[in-house]
Amino acid sequence: MITPPPLSPTEVMTNVIGALIVIPIVCGFVIKAPKWVVLGFLVVLFGFADSTWGQVEAQSGNIYSRGVGLFYFSLLNLVLLTAGLALFIKRLANPYGPQLAPPMTKYFAAFVFMLAGHVVVGLMIGKDLNVILGLNGFFNVLNMFVFMFLVISAFEKDRDMTTLIFMILSIAVIRGVFGGVRYFLFDGDTANPYRNFEGLNIKIYFFDISDNYVAALAAFCSAWLLTTPQVKLNIFTKVLLLGVVALEVAAVALSFRRSSLIGLGLMFVFLFLRLPARRKLFFAIAAAALLAMVASVFFQHRLQFNTASGGGILQSLIYDIAPSRGSIKDNRFYELYAAAQSMEGHWLFGRGTWGTFTGDRELLSYHGDDFGFVHSGFGHLILKSGLFGVGLFIAMLVTFITFYLRHRKSVFGNASLLADAGFAGFLFWIPTLLIGTPIIEFRTMMLFGLTLAMPFVAVGLQHAQVRTYQMRTQYAVA
Repeated sequence: MITPPPLSPTEVMTNVIGALIVIPIVCGFVIKAPKWVVLGFLVVLFGFADSTWGQVEAQSGNIYSRGVGLFYFSLLNLVLLTAGLALFIKRLANPYGPQLAPPMTKYFAAFVFMLAGHVVVGLMIGKDLNVILGLNGFFNVLNMFVFMFLVISAFEKDRDMTTLIFMILSIAVIRGVFGGVRYFLFDGDTANPYRNFEGLNIKIYFFDISDNYVAALAAFCSAWLLTTPQVKLNIFTKVLLLGVVALEVAAVALSFRRSSLIGLGLMFVFLFLRLPARRKLFFAIAAAALLAMVASVFFQHRLQFNTASGGGILQSLIYDIAPSRGSIKDNRFYELYAAAQSMEGHWLFGRGTWGTFTGDRELLSYHGDDFGFVHSGFGHLILKSGLFGVGLFIAMLVTFITFYLRHRKSVFGNASLLADAGFAGFLFWIPTLLIGTPIIEFRTMMLFGLTLAMPFVAVGLQHAQVRTYQMRTQYAVA
C-alpha cells in the first residue's frame, strides 16, 4: 500500500475546518433526507472502481482512499460513520419508530464488542491504533452494517423503491456502456493482471469484482421484470430490458472472472426456480443458449491459457485446484493452508485485526510484503477473529436467509423484485466470500450491505403499506 505524503500544517487546518463544516451537513441530511445520502453513496459505489491490483502503474489513491493521510479512515468512510452516528441520534429521538432490521442488530453489537476487545488487547501489546482499526482487519464488517441500517432507514414509501430500482438499472447501464466503449475501442480495463503481470493477450471488461456485481444485479433485475407474469410491459420496454440483460451479461462474461461468472449463474438459477412452471421451459432454453455463448467466450479468451492441450472447459475452469496439480504447494489453496498453519493457539479468537500469517514467500509472491489477508472472506475472518468471529458472520448470513424465506411470499410488485434482488445478490457474493478478498475491500462490503438491506427494505415498506391501508379503511368505516 502506498503511504501518502505528510500534510502541511495549512492542509491539516483546511481539512479540520472542512470536517467541521461537512459533519453537521451530513447529520442534517441523514436526519431530514436520508434517501439522498444513500443515493449519493450509490452513485459513488456503482460508478467508481476501487481495485488497483493489476495496473502497471498503481494510482496513489482514489475516491475510496482520500483522506487516509490525515485520519484513520478515508473521507468517504468518515462520511459513512458520521451518517451512522446521525442515524443513531435519530433513533434515540424517536425510539418508537420503525425498527431497523431487528434480527441483525445483535450481530452488529457483537462485532462492535469484539472490535473493542481487539482495541484493548492491541494497545496493551503495543500495536498502533491505526493498525488495529485498519481495513486489513474486519472493520469493513462494521461499515457493512452501518450502510445496511442507513439504506433501511432511507426508504419509507413505495415510490422510494421505484427510485432505488431505477437508480440501480440506470447507473449500471451507464457504467456498462463506459466499460463497453473502453473494451471494444481501446484496451479494456487498465487493471488487468492477466496481461500486465502474466503476459497473456487478454482484454477485460471490468476487473473489480464490485463492477461485476453491479452488472449482474442489473441483469437480474431486468430479467426478473421480463419473466414475471404480474409485470406488464410494452414492446419498447421489453426490447430495452433485453438490451440491458445482454449488456450486463457481456460485462460479466468479458471480465473473465470465475467467481463473478459462477455468481451470475447462481442468480439466474434462483430466478429460474422462482418462475411459474409454464415459463420455465422458455427461460431454460434462452439461458442454455446464453450460457453456451458465455462459456465459449470464457474458454477461448481466458481458460485456454490454463489447461494443457486436449483439456476441456471444466478442466480449465478448475485448473489451479484440480487433484492433478500435485501437492498442496502446487494448489491455489496453499495460501489458506499456510494461514491455517499459522493459527496454532489462536483458533478460537484469531490472531487479532493486526494478525498476519507466514508461508513460502516465493509461492506467495503475489502478496508482496503484506501477509495480513487471505483470498477467502471466511478464511480472513478466521485469521483475524477466529472461529468465534466467523461463526458470528455465518450466523448473521443464516439470519438473513431465514428472514427472506419467511417473508418472500408476503411481498408483491416492486417489493418482491427488491427482495428477490437482495437474495440473488447474496448468491452472487458466495463465491467471492469463499475464494475472494471481500472483507478488506470497502466498496465490496458496502455493496454487500446494500444486498443485505434489500429484503428488509422491501418487507418494511410492504408492511407499512398494509398498515396504512388498514388505518384508512378503519377511518372510512368510522
